[in-house]
Amino acid sequence: MDFLDPRTEQRSQTRLLIGYCLVALAIGIATLVLLYQAYGFSIDRQGEVTQSGLLFVSSQPTGAAVHLNGQLYKSNTNTRAVVPAGGYDLRITKTGYRPWERSLWVAGNDVQHFDYPFLFPQTLQTGLVADLAANPSAALQSPDGRWVLLGQPDLAGAFTQYDLKDPAKPVASTVTLPAGSFTPGEGAQSWALVEWAANSRQVLLRHTYTAGGSTNHEYVLLDRDTPVSSLDLNTKLALNQNQTVGLFNHRTDQVYVYDATNLVLRRMNISDAGVASQLEHVLVFKAYADNRVLYVTGQSPTGKTTPGLVSAVLQSGQQTVTLRTLPAAGSGSYVLNLGEYSGDLYAAVASTSDSAVYVYKNPQDQRVSAVDAYPAPTRRLRIAHPSYLSFSADSQFLMAENGQDFAVYDLENIAQYHYRATQPIDGPQTHAAWMDNARLMYVSDGKLVVFDYDYHNEQSLVTADASFSPFFSADLAHLYALRPASADTKPALTSTLLVVK
Repeated sequence: MDFLDPRTEQRSQTRLLIGYCLVALAIGIATLVLLYQAYGFSIDRQGEVTQSGLLFVSSQPTGAAVHLNGQLYKSNTNTRAVVPAGGYDLRITKTGYRPWERSLWVAGNDVQHFDYPFLFPQTLQTGLVADLAANPSAALQSPDGRWVLLGQPDLAGAFTQYDLKDPAKPVASTVTLPAGSFTPGEGAQSWALVEWAANSRQVLLRHTYTAGGSTNHEYVLLDRDTPVSSLDLNTKLALNQNQTVGLFNHRTDQVYVYDATNLVLRRMNISDAGVASQLEHVLVFKAYADNRVLYVTGQSPTGKTTPGLVSAVLQSGQQTVTLRTLPAAGSGSYVLNLGEYSGDLYAAVASTSDSAVYVYKNPQDQRVSAVDAYPAPTRRLRIAHPSYLSFSADSQFLMAENGQDFAVYDLENIAQYHYRATQPIDGPQTHAAWMDNARLMYVSDGKLVVFDYDYHNEQSLVTADASFSPFFSADLAHLYALRPASADTKPALTSTLLVVK
């Protein structure tokens, strides 16, 4: 039989081996092709090898048309596009909305996400929520976006509360502080937001009032849900006029109390006024999350002092790290901020006399070469005389500002943007604010101006009073603004629909 023939068996084994080799070669070629495709390589119609990049494009609202270099892409947002390396003009359009656009460069094997484009209606429809007899003594919105409080100027300790559960139909009610939780004072008074608690129920307010011919301030923890539970912290904690208050980790059981005269920062229990921790020689500070404090001090924790210099220090739990030295100046001469992004802690420090902001990534984990050495900054964000620092809502972007000059650092993509806004900032505003995770806003010439973090897609929206920051519903479908009084109208709370029906 054939299988007993050695020559036949050898030919069969040879054919089998060749078959195995061909299969292995095919698998190898397929793997190589897939690998090159994964890195964006492809062959065009002329047979030339090109390398492509990948774009993820989303928008609010969804279903908007995507244009690349003037050509309509095959699918609407939210979509992904594989494009050859090169420069592109990206434009997103939808009927009834203003277009969103920007230029970009795609490198081979590049992956870029544009998940933040926001399309504003071409025509804004603004309606009246309520006429106001006078400007409110305060205007603030809870962190969850549901509640808006307007201080009633003609009734001490009273606030009009708007429930935005249905943003199209705000429901108004009155919240009144009980007697003994604040000082009524004489004549005009004002309320300023210090900080909301994480539960969106309690809010820490600074109350400025006149008594006996002198201007005083006090701190009140307002419980908007159960006003009788509101607290006068000045009395509860025996505070004086030189002390300021902030919540510890957005909680309502402990507060930070800073004494500007003695340069002492204490963390205190509200229940018994006990001191949980204390820092001394603190010129200015920024508290963040659970027991993290970034501060500037004239006396380094090591005990070493340098004439003409102060130290920027991060205290994280029981660990203390000196980040760098700064020129010695007054407490208003430093800007600090902390943020957490993708599990990493970022600290930003600068002197207002400097030409840059120094950004540190996880400085508490860095190992330094010597006892007196400092951690290395991750980024030097260039801006002359920075006066304000702020992280976006999700902490992806750090914004440094001096008037109309901006510098923004993108922590995700390790990119910097520098620009000068063309429209001036109306007083009493001193800086821009974050509208959401990717957009900045301020009032200019009586109009709300909004633009992307990199100063693309600047939009002029509605009439707004620069004394009060506008509000947005949680889904960003409604914009609420305080309209200033004019010769023909009273001040008012207005609502503008940001969705085309």
